[in-house]
Amino acid sequence: MSTLRKPAMFTRNDLLEIAIKMEENGKAAYERAMTGIQNKELSELLVWMAKEEACHQEWFLQLKETRPQDPETIDFAQILPDVLQEMMGEKSLSLDEVDFSRITHTSQMLETFIEFENDTLFFYEFLESFIEDKNALSGLKKIIHEETAHVDKLNEMIQALAAQSIPEENFSL
Repeated sequence: MSTLRKPAMFTRNDLLEIAIKMEENGKAAYERAMTGIQNKELSELLVWMAKEEACHQEWFLQLKETRPQDPETIDFAQILPDVLQEMMGEKSLSLDEVDFSRITHTSQMLETFIEFENDTLFFYEFLESFIEDKNALSGLKKIIHEETAHVDKLNEMIQALAAQSIPEENFSL
């Protein structure tokens, strides 16, 4: 017996709520990871990324508060790839699904964070198509650039681990 998938119906304000939650989740994950890290360079990176996520969350909150309520719903099932529908639907958001107790090495943690940042980028690039205000669009593009920088920095850390210029740590988050 097949089950019918319920269409994803959201307002533009709902999309902003999702972005706010993604940034909140990212900040919390980076702060949580800081407690288990010994390496100073990696710890500083996580502090920086947590601060960035907090700034992004604040930007989305301000955008939501300053834009008029938009009661118009959009059937995103028609325009969203399945993976994005899952992010927005029952599966919630990427970091909600991560079992951090299973992450025991620095490289696993970094790879998890890269996946989250890439999911975030994917969502924000989608969100761009629904922002008509030039200032808001400029702000979102800045955030996309910053999220891309997060991925770059995380990849640099993975390369440093591979080159053994920073040690692989064992820990429990």
